[in-house]
Amino acid sequence: MPMLHMRRAIAVITVCAVASVTMPLTAQVRSTHRGTVAHGNDGKAAAAGPRGVAVKGEEGYAAAGRRGAVATGEEGYAAVGRHGAVAANDDSYARVGPRGAVVAGEEGVAAVGRRGVVVGDRYESYDAWKVAAGVGAAIAIGTMLAKPPAAATTVVSSGSSYYYADGVYYTRVMSGDAVVYQVVSPPAGIVIQTLPAGCTSVKVSGVAYSQCGPTYYERVDSGYRVVVLH
Repeated sequence: MPMLHMRRAIAVITVCAVASVTMPLTAQVRSTHRGTVAHGNDGKAAAAGPRGVAVKGEEGYAAAGRRGAVATGEEGYAAVGRHGAVAANDDSYARVGPRGAVVAGEEGVAAVGRRGVVVGDRYESYDAWKVAAGVGAAIAIGTMLAKPPAAATTVVSSGSSYYYADGVYYTRVMSGDAVVYQVVSPPAGIVIQTLPAGCTSVKVSGVAYSQCGPTYYERVDSGYRVVVLH
């Protein structure tokens, strides 16, 4: 359900529920100092008090109070409150809050927050991926960004250009009709000027290497070259 129509959906479902709960002449009505309750023989009911109102009909119910409103019907539900709103049906889901919004449906997902946007399996930026992945996560091979990290530099290996930032390599590919930057395995033979943080010195078969996570580098005149150890 599109985010822009979320409040409209709540209103529509609420109105429908209120309309459907019109009491017959045989309805029983009871009033006290705390409010009024009415219910009919057909199962419809309504209640109103100092803190809100609620109605129940054949196709759903709706309630509204000081802290928000909720409505549900045959096609889904919707709610709105001080901290945001949510709506869902059989095919889609949408939520908006103080830190962002998310929509999911048959054709994919999308999210927007303070640090970026996610559309399907493509992230708007590296910062957007970090927010979604959480602290300490390592970006996986195959992850796609709409643009490379701001600190990325271009490196060339065997005539192919890559984008490198903090130990991660990206290549430019097409995803549908969009150009994206996809994480790839470190290309063997590619040379970078400085090692990423967290590397350790190791020796394999008497040869010294720098191990940076699962990647090994050997020192060469022009910098550090990726090697594949068998």
